Amino acid sequence: MPSRPRWSVLNVSFLVGTLVLAAILVPLKVAVQGVHWTEVALCAGMVFAIGTAISAGYHRLFSHRAFHASWPVRFLLLCFGAASFENSALKWASDHRLHHQHVDTEKDPYTIQKGFWYAHWVWVMEEKESGLVGVADLQKDPLVMWQHRHHFLIGAVVACIPLYIGLLTGHFWAYLVMGLSLRIVLTHHTTFLINSAAHMFGSRPYTDANTARDNWVLAPLTYGEGYHNFHHMWQWDYRNGVKWYQWDSTKWVLNLLSWMGLVTKLRRVSTASMRRARLQMEEKRLRERLITASPAVATPLQERLAAARLRVDAALVSLQEKREAWEALKAEWKAKGHTKAEQWRQAKAEWKAAMALHRQEFQAAWEEWRAARLEVRSALVYA
Repeated sequence: MPSRPRWSVLNVSFLVGTLVLAAILVPLKVAVQGVHWTEVALCAGMVFAIGTAISAGYHRLFSHRAFHASWPVRFLLLCFGAASFENSALKWASDHRLHHQHVDTEKDPYTIQKGFWYAHWVWVMEEKESGLVGVADLQKDPLVMWQHRHHFLIGAVVACIPLYIGLLTGHFWAYLVMGLSLRIVLTHHTTFLINSAAHMFGSRPYTDANTARDNWVLAPLTYGEGYHNFHHMWQWDYRNGVKWYQWDSTKWVLNLLSWMGLVTKLRRVSTASMRRARLQMEEKRLRERLITASPAVATPLQERLAAARLRVDAALVSLQEKREAWEALKAEWKAKGHTKAEQWRQAKAEWKAAMALHRQEFQAAWEEWRAARLEVRSALVYA
């Protein structure tokens, strides 16, 4: 018989207390004073700044090393991240790395297998003997360790920014309710949605090896973290929403900082790898649907699907290898200072000709895949 959980008095009091306080104070404030647009703007600004610090800092930088950041950027991410009141970056990263290592198992700190609410916030309220695991690299960082020792004090100083403004402008009460009380609740529960909703609702275009899902509705609420299936496939990529139309405000902020020279070495998975993963998932789902057809129909179609998918896969690999070889050659020639030489122009022309052939092969392979896919879907309709 499983033992009953022990509750953390501090965490339960803080999480439930802030929620209850906001539920009382916000309607009361609206009823008595109404809401001014400056109060909404301040609340939204604090939510965005602190949420982005969690997404870009705690998550993508410190947990996954998806990019390198300059000292000022790391300092700001740690300070604003502390104002989330979600523990230190060191402890947050330790829990999150365990989550990826043991996703959907008993060792996952916030496994969705125990239900939506457990993954959402019950796990935070339990008293657990969980030390720091797998963060030896972060423990060598003096700035991370400084924040770990003082994160609650740092968080309190930053979280009270609305109160300082309220004292200066004579709107202390309004900014206390909107900029602090409501902001804390919004920060907590938007972050928590990734542990809960993003493991229950949405699509799995890249892998079904775990419960993580892509959910476009969650993306604007979580600074781009809603594309969680992609993230669990390539957790070291600095992006979550990889397509131009996918909302990922953290990615856009990092791109801006990169343009300014404040962050470097943004890691990203190749387009070929993404397309291959999607292709494999599509083939798998089509093959699963063919199980309902008779063997006489299903077997040849399964074989055709496999052959077409392998051809596209090989074409994508070839294209990617050619691009990587070209980038290596460019770097080599640039280092030698030969980029304007006749040999360089000839090498570039040869590469372009080879790429044209590879693209033709890929296009032919893709057309074969589309034809095989259409045949399978038609067979299923008339089966």
